[in-house]
Amino acid sequence: MSEKKHKPQLIARESAIKILYQMLMNNITLKEVMLGFVEKRPYDESLLNSLLDEYINNKDKIINLLNKKNDISFDSIPILDLCIIQLSVCEYLYINKTKNIIINEYINIAKKYSSPKMYTFLNKILDTTL
Repeated sequence: MSEKKHKPQLIARESAIKILYQMLMNNITLKEVMLGFVEKRPYDESLLNSLLDEYINNKDKIINLLNKKNDISFDSIPILDLCIIQLSVCEYLYINKTKNIIINEYINIAKKYSSPKMYTFLNKILDTTL
């Protein structure tokens, strides 16, 4: 398998995290964020739309599952990290049931965008939740 085959999916995942982050930080709707969304790199539009739609439709279920399976408070976790956690769980539950792929992809995203310790925390959360 070539690396290029997976890159559009990675960009879609990163874009979904950025969009969700904007929604939560600015307290605005998906539609409002999408009006200004620009991604110049080629991405998997279908995956991006699926991630966002499934998250919007199942947000409460995702949050409840995370709270039920983990013995931590998510209130003190930075918003970007919450976006990564919630979208990774969303993708696993509603789009791609391949646990190893989901964990690896989102850990790599956490390494790129979050604090150095986030990816180990994310690994623990996903291992417990998925």
